[in-house]
Amino acid sequence: MRWLKGILCLCTVLAVCVGLTLAAGGKETAPVIEVEEPTYDFHQVTQGEAVRHDFRVFNRGNKPLDIKKVKPG
Repeated sequence: MRWLKGILCLCTVLAVCVGLTLAAGGKETAPVIEVEEPTYDFHQVTQGEAVRHDFRVFNRGNKPLDIKKVKPG
């Protein structure tokens, strides 16, 4: 019975170590998108009128951020 508690304790310690390693590794190797102003209201627009707004997008991570598709709302 004592060896079973030891194995259970070892498994718990290993699981915590693996979890911490994955959590730390995920933060270091992932792109992190930040949009300065995620929404913009054009208010009332006449049909056919051209409107424009620039969205500033930043990558706060340390891996490349690939924006593959953008859909207007």
